[in-house]
Amino acid sequence: MAEQVKKPKINVREIIGIILIFLLIFAALQFTLQSFRVNGISMETSFHNGQYILVEKLRYHFSSPGRGQAIVFDSPMPPHERLIKRVIGLPGETVEIKKGYIYINGVMLEETPEFAAIPYADDYSVTIPPDHYWVIGDNRANSSGSHVFGPVPRENILGRVWLCYWPPSQWGLSPHYSANIGNVVTASTSVL
Repeated sequence: MAEQVKKPKINVREIIGIILIFLLIFAALQFTLQSFRVNGISMETSFHNGQYILVEKLRYHFSSPGRGQAIVFDSPMPPHERLIKRVIGLPGETVEIKKGYIYINGVMLEETPEFAAIPYADDYSVTIPPDHYWVIGDNRANSSGSHVFGPVPRENILGRVWLCYWPPSQWGLSPHYSANIGNVVTASTSVL
């Protein structure tokens, strides 16, 4: 007598459970992380054209962007494209550009050496409204920032750049720079 091979029973509940778990994981990732491609050279040397980055979106639901953090946001000017820039000025502060250097509340912003003075002839001054941030690209000679389109409303900010994942040769955590005003450090170099 030939032995019969038992067919495994398909448990519909298990399949539905597995599908639900995958859907929950997918939804959680969509809420907390988002992938973007860097377009342009405005953030060089920190980020390069064509890099793929992950933006951490959850943090700013519980805290505010800090000076020195790289963020992705919807431009306040048409065509409202997604941009990546670095936060320099915080709500309530006065940002000035004098002879190419940035001042916060009258005190020169001491930045890391790779950021050159802004190559603009005109001086500039703005007091940042509540819930707005003043941003600019790291490649100051080739960047349009808040000095062009104004402070960025908080609701336009999608999240903080967390990780570069492509190309593999440039894989790593996002650089977040300290920015000194006078002798006071105003942001952490923490990347997490």
